[in-house]
Amino acid sequence: MTPGTASTTAYLTPEHDRMLHELVDRHPDASIKRGDGIDHFYIGRTIDGDLTTVSPNATGIWIRRTNGEGEDFSYITAIKSHTPKSRVKEGLRHAVADRRLDYREARFSGAGPVLSDISGAAFEHQSDAHVVYLAPSWEQLSFHFAQSEGGWESIDIHSGGGKIQIGSHLLNSDVESRWLAFFDEHAVFSLATASESARRPPPALSRAGLDHRLIHDSVAGHRPIL
Repeated sequence: MTPGTASTTAYLTPEHDRMLHELVDRHPDASIKRGDGIDHFYIGRTIDGDLTTVSPNATGIWIRRTNGEGEDFSYITAIKSHTPKSRVKEGLRHAVADRRLDYREARFSGAGPVLSDISGAAFEHQSDAHVVYLAPSWEQLSFHFAQSEGGWESIDIHSGGGKIQIGSHLLNSDVESRWLAFFDEHAVFSLATASESARRPPPALSRAGLDHRLIHDSVAGHRPIL
């Protein structure tokens, strides 16, 4: 970015884009940061935000909302707000990352156009498609699995052990196996545009989208989720 330039687009991999969305979710003012929805992230001047005691050329990660407004990310605050719940959700998401990418790859493997499962809009590029969970939602899937394991604090995660690592990973291979079995049985992937994905409201943690006749842990010795 050249000095004096107000902003520049941050070109992110789908994995890094999801990580930034998760960081926003951790922020104590997440709803204010998101506003009407996140369209994309970009590099902006820190001085354009609430801070004034910074170099004029200092830059940071900003949010471009779907209505065109810009919002300072304050990602340091989000990182410091890391909780057992957010760490476990990172680990659960990392464990199924390949499944998400494989699903999107499969949807684009045909000859015809690929459409959003929410609006029916055609995707111009594969990278424009976001893999989402409509029913059950990601919140419902992760919450009910965590409950079956005894709660968020009962699931051990690995954060690198002093080595460079992005995000948290599940530490216990048995827990990961149970999670993958649960996920494969109940998760339903869909495709959405970036704005559609950002605008989806946070779901209530209820039975909605989960068939309570089926949501039982498939591993003997573990109590049912609902």
